[in-house]
Amino acid sequence: MTASAMIETALLLGAFVLLAGMYGLFYTLAMLYREPYLKPASFACYAAHFGVMIVIVTATPLGPWWKVLIVASCLAYFVIPPVTWRYLVRLHQEEGRAHDRKRVKHIARAVAGIRGGS
Repeated sequence: MTASAMIETALLLGAFVLLAGMYGLFYTLAMLYREPYLKPASFACYAAHFGVMIVIVTATPLGPWWKVLIVASCLAYFVIPPVTWRYLVRLHQEEGRAHDRKRVKHIARAVAGIRGGS
């Protein structure tokens, strides 16, 4: 690999990672704030990420196993933000239910204490 090919490949790999992060960030912001422009922005970042993956696979001197890893990573990056978001929502719903149960028990004890003290 020549020095210029190494620099070009490194820049492409950096863009690959940056765009994946931007996709995840914009996806999370879209789900959190429900702004109509954020979800398309997240998919635009993923489309650019996918495009960079195509360039890396077709135009860089990386070995075949590295290229397979890049393709697999690109496909995995697409599902990570939605799966993570669903998990976090479910986790917080369960925490909320547990917190509500504790609060009900606390109120019941306080009411029982007031009734018993009268």
